[in-house]
Amino acid sequence: MTQIIKEEHIQLREKVANWEESIQVAAAPLLQESYFNDDYVKSMIKSVHDMGPYIVIAPEIAIAHARPNDNVHKVGLSLLKLEEHINFSDNSHYASLVFVLSAIDNEAHLEILKKLATILSDKETVQSLILANSKSEIINIFKEND
Repeated sequence: MTQIIKEEHIQLREKVANWEESIQVAAAPLLQESYFNDDYVKSMIKSVHDMGPYIVIAPEIAIAHARPNDNVHKVGLSLLKLEEHINFSDNSHYASLVFVLSAIDNEAHLEILKKLATILSDKETVQSLILANSKSEIINIFKEND
């Protein structure tokens, strides 16, 4: 996991204006390093508009992604940790941990998703991530669970 989620791909913010901004901010480090282009960010946002808040996989956890296409160049993972969670719908789909997953095909990202799901299935780990105050603290949580 720690080879995939790098400290420079983690951001900590107090809050964002809305869920669309949370995806844009969470995607920014990968976008800047050309993991994908801006059309992939737009696709992630469009997917939520079209299909609802399916990316909120558990309380406080969202994993934004879109279908693999030519706009994605590398498999990657980034994280935006918010102090004030964001609502992805009117039906209480809140997240303070917003991950962005870039997938180059239908299979390369599955191992990452599997490991991430395993780590995030532990409530204590999720609580530790929510309470973390620094990027290095978040990296250490992932190292402990790798």
